[in-house]
Amino acid sequence: MTATATEAPRDEGRAADEPAANRPPKSIGRRVVDVLGSMKLAVVLLAILAALTWLGTLAQIEDGLWYVQKEFFESWGLIAELRLSWWGNPLFVGEDGEPWPLRIPMPGAYPVMALLFVNLIVGGLLRMKWQRRNAGVLILHLGMALLLLAGFVKLEYSNSGRVALYETPDQPGRVPGRSYEATTYTSFHDNELALLKDNGDTIEERVVPESELGAAVDGTVTLRADDLPFTVQVYGYMENCIARQKGPMVPARTPVIDTGDGGPKLFLDPKPRASERGANIAGCYVTVRTNDNRQLRTVLLCVDSQPRERRAFPFTFEVDGQRYGLDLRRVVYDLPFSMRLNRFVKRDHPGTMTPADFRSFVDVGEDGEHREVQIWMNNPLRKDGYVAYQTSWGPQIGGRPAGGPPWFSVFEVAQNPSDKWPEYACWVIAVGLLIHFGMKLKRFLDSSTRKVLNR
Repeated sequence: MTATATEAPRDEGRAADEPAANRPPKSIGRRVVDVLGSMKLAVVLLAILAALTWLGTLAQIEDGLWYVQKEFFESWGLIAELRLSWWGNPLFVGEDGEPWPLRIPMPGAYPVMALLFVNLIVGGLLRMKWQRRNAGVLILHLGMALLLLAGFVKLEYSNSGRVALYETPDQPGRVPGRSYEATTYTSFHDNELALLKDNGDTIEERVVPESELGAAVDGTVTLRADDLPFTVQVYGYMENCIARQKGPMVPARTPVIDTGDGGPKLFLDPKPRASERGANIAGCYVTVRTNDNRQLRTVLLCVDSQPRERRAFPFTFEVDGQRYGLDLRRVVYDLPFSMRLNRFVKRDHPGTMTPADFRSFVDVGEDGEHREVQIWMNNPLRKDGYVAYQTSWGPQIGGRPAGGPPWFSVFEVAQNPSDKWPEYACWVIAVGLLIHFGMKLKRFLDSSTRKVLNR
């Protein structure tokens, strides 16, 4: 009996070990699913996002917000630079006297968040057991996935811009060139090149979208038409730059254009100073070649003079007695309704010139019907899929009134299909947390009650 008793557990142990030993290896697809849904991958992705945020914050000091947004958060990959220092003193200095940076190749936030979305779906919704006790966690993962999806839709399928309107005075008090009512809004970032033909009473326009100008970054884009006596060559396109005047002490790394007639020599600087980066001014070089081999060279800048005045200053030239113009400008989008600023109200903190509250009373018109609405901070106008936020006012310098009234009000207008999705995602996440911790609390209370009853 002793021998039988010792052998029986061995046989059972071998029987228990045989299924694990004889278990068939996982397929490649199953291994990929396990990796995509693993907790380790989620931790790594969150760590990369934290590193991108940290390095992007450091880069923003030198290169500005626009560069960081493009390079760190909307790209597929980048080489981040980290200047090593100790108590403000650089550890390594290059031959040019500048701190030597440590260059770190990293993925951009775009693919990282896309992979995190896949990780939430695979690991949090597909691989997790669909049981009653996991209901809160499943809902929580669904809310986080919806939050990431909202960011993707906004990035790819939305557009935004601004509308700047002056208070509407009586008809005799209106100033030509000022905007009092608008049915359009000007994009923040989308640009276009317009060829203008002066027909006397009308201006004929031909527009080249920014997507076609992208090839002019490193090469040359040639624009021609059979009915035009010239061709337009665009090169050196930059999404953010500033025009500078060439001088003996001003080095130029880009082509220098002689404006002629005793005018200054200009070039485009792709790295504006910190105080100049907020404008995000696009620019390019343009050469107009006529059929008689005459060349006209210039520099075009996308300068938006609003909200103070509604004016345009295109580059003009004449060919065969016909006047033409070239204008690099922001894209203008149509609104399905009109906006007119009736009055702007600002209330300051007592004894200061710092605004405690400012709001706009706007007349919204559509199909002959008008109604007045108030727009102030965190209380936008939502209509027909568009959202108008109160963002600024003027005239002001450093946040203080400068020359007003009359006041103008600046609104950000956005067309975003996922505008309310982040709010819905937060509600879903809140419900998931309540369910999960509510069930945890119930199990804790039930176990505590059983312990008391069993005493």
